[in-house]
Amino acid sequence: MMSRIQSLEQRIQELEELLEHSERKSDILTNLLKEATAEFNQVLEKVSTSEANFRAIIENAPEAIYILDLGNHRILDCNPFTTRWLGYPRPELLQMGIEQILTPGAEGVIENIRKAAAEGVVHIQERSFQKKDGSLVDAEVTGMVVEVQGKKCFVALARDVTERKKNEGLLRYKELFDNVIDPVFISHSQGAFLEVNDVACLRLQYPRQQLLKLTFTDIVRPTQLKVLRRMGEKVRSGETVQFEIETVTQSGEVIPFEFHSRLIDFQRKPAVLSVARDLSARKRMEEKLIRSERLSAVGEMASGVAHNFNNLLQMILGGGEAALKKLASGEIRKSREAILTLMEACHRGADIVRRIKEFTAAKNEGLDKAKVFDLGDLVSEAVQLTASLWANPANPGKYRLNYIRPLGGLIRGNPSELYEVLVNLIKNALEAMPEGGTLTISPEARQEHIYLSITDTGKGISEENRQRLFQPFFTTKGEKSSGLGLSSSYGIIKKHGGDMVVKSEPGAGATFTIILPRAGTLAEEEQSQTLADRTPAETKIKFLLIDDEKNILKMMEMFFEDSPVELTTAGTTERGLAAIYGDRFDAILCDFGMDGMNGLELGRAAWDYARQTGWPKTPFLLYTGVDKKLDPEELSRCGVDWVVRKPIACTELLRILYKIHQEHQTSGLC
Repeated sequence: MMSRIQSLEQRIQELEELLEHSERKSDILTNLLKEATAEFNQVLEKVSTSEANFRAIIENAPEAIYILDLGNHRILDCNPFTTRWLGYPRPELLQMGIEQILTPGAEGVIENIRKAAAEGVVHIQERSFQKKDGSLVDAEVTGMVVEVQGKKCFVALARDVTERKKNEGLLRYKELFDNVIDPVFISHSQGAFLEVNDVACLRLQYPRQQLLKLTFTDIVRPTQLKVLRRMGEKVRSGETVQFEIETVTQSGEVIPFEFHSRLIDFQRKPAVLSVARDLSARKRMEEKLIRSERLSAVGEMASGVAHNFNNLLQMILGGGEAALKKLASGEIRKSREAILTLMEACHRGADIVRRIKEFTAAKNEGLDKAKVFDLGDLVSEAVQLTASLWANPANPGKYRLNYIRPLGGLIRGNPSELYEVLVNLIKNALEAMPEGGTLTISPEARQEHIYLSITDTGKGISEENRQRLFQPFFTTKGEKSSGLGLSSSYGIIKKHGGDMVVKSEPGAGATFTIILPRAGTLAEEEQSQTLADRTPAETKIKFLLIDDEKNILKMMEMFFEDSPVELTTAGTTERGLAAIYGDRFDAILCDFGMDGMNGLELGRAAWDYARQTGWPKTPFLLYTGVDKKLDPEELSRCGVDWVVRKPIACTELLRILYKIHQEHQTSGLC
């Protein structure tokens, strides 16, 4: 019994020891649990803080951050910057797919999403996004694949690079702007310069800062301001225009430019970009080619001119012999008819020479000196002078010419320029019929216009070539043609207020029709009665003629012998000056090409003498056959009041003398 009690006590003691040991372990575990709980709470607090910080970073990031569902490509979440950047409210944006916020038609979107799902990341790439208002922004996009609530998603970061790309574009534009070989101008829509490149400053000879204070109207010739205004209106309406205009440099040099202008945005404001191409070299080449074309045409007409002059010489020689014979037999009336024939032949010869000289002068003057004339006369002369081209004696049946002269074909213009057009069209028509054919020239007067058609039976013109016929340098003749004949002719007709149209079909020939406005009356000098017929016979005019050609002096003395003109002649400038110093005259006529002292120098000497003596200045006429345009300022300095071109009919010279005399009587100088 005693042993059992001892055994129980021993067991109780073991249990107490075990309990004490357990309590110690429990305390240890409790302490460990407390420590773990504290540590967990600390970690949880850190995680919460990190999540808050991460969320704050996302919410306040200066880039767009959005999460895509890789399955349906819908936007699951985004930061506030994304909504502000694209202009969508958050609820609306979270209902959209990625394709709806990218530029319409963006390529490679689905492929890039698949690649991101496979590789887990997307390397930086550029994308263009479309905002709610329709505007576009550029961005660099990168991101990675993550799991959100058990779904594979793509977190994307988009950084706006629109401004950077714009600056890069401006840098490239600036480099091009500074290095282009042509003048470039950026101007306000009203013409004030906002920016110019160095080439513009160099060509216009202005320092940069001075040029930027000017406008287009300051550098353009005043005569072309209408063109500038018209082109400005087109540009402001949104058109891209191309036009030619002449500018004036600071030193006064005139430079023709071809401008290409259009609207642009400059410094976020509308402006006009103009690129100018210097046409000086091209214009000089055109002038040379046109001159060459004209000289070529004259060369081809040489035999025709020779034929006409031989006919005229035959008329003069035969008429002179006939006049002498009839005078010897006392047949005065027939002698007079022969002399009139001589005079007509001389007038025709002088007119042919004048037109050929004007034709080869390669001038492009306006219509200030236009006169009224019969187009039929001009066409007849063109037909005659091109006879060597269509009436070849070696092949007389090759060409047939049909021409009926019209009635009432009066027009106003420059005969030499229109003559050039006619010769060119006749020449082209014949060249279009290398195997021969019929050339028809048919003028017709219709109400307010004259229609002159030149038709050939050649191979015709294709529609494509017909559209380009009047373009400079366009030709179907190869290297033997400059391509300027028709463009020059078209420009002349336009300058005369007319038009030129072409009708043609391949294989059916071609018809070129010139349309010119009709003139109502002949020129004043051709329609009025001569002053000589209306001036009283008792009026006396003291007239001094100075010329070193004895036959001219003799002819003039014979003509004025029985007229109201009291003629004094001098064969040298010394005798002429002696006559001026010794007497007073109503008019003086001096030949330009005198020996010792020319006509201009003598005119100056006569004017100086009048100033020295206090006498009124005597009207001074310069007589010349030189094919040279005299400087009006030099003529004025030398006291020349009138230029008389050789040859001139004595009756016309008498009319001029009476006109001068009447003017001076009216002014009280006679």
